[in-house]
Amino acid sequence: MCVQEEVVTITMNKYRKAQQMLDDAERRAETAERNISIHIAPRGHSGRSGRSMSVTRETTRIIRS
Repeated sequence: MCVQEEVVTITMNKYRKAQQMLDDAERRAETAERNISIHIAPRGHSGRSGRSMSVTRETTRIIRS
């Protein structure tokens, strides 16, 4: 294998690793978004939770529990 081919191979391996890391991060972000949506989804008969809470406070509450 010549030097140019080795450089291409190394570069492609780095690209594949970066792409895999990006895919993993996107999956984790989607999971986190779903989990947050489930925990702060409106409840009750009227479609409202009957409470007023900022997303930041709700997220902090979920993370701490």
